[in-house]
Amino acid sequence: MKKVLMLLICLLLASASAYAIWEVGDIITTDYSWTDSNGEFHSIFELVEAGKVVVFFWGGYG
Repeated sequence: MKKVLMLLICLLLASASAYAIWEVGDIITTDYSWTDSNGEFHSIFELVEAGKVVVFFWGGYG
């Protein structure tokens, strides 16, 4: 059962990366910004300049 679960997790991760907009090392030319649930403002450029990794996941239905 553990092997099947690990296989499913690997397949899920592989399929999720197929939908990536940017690959690792790509130059981001559009700055996206948002306000989080705590009311703090964030932008991709700000986070990247701080040396942080940015990972987005949109999941759901519809």
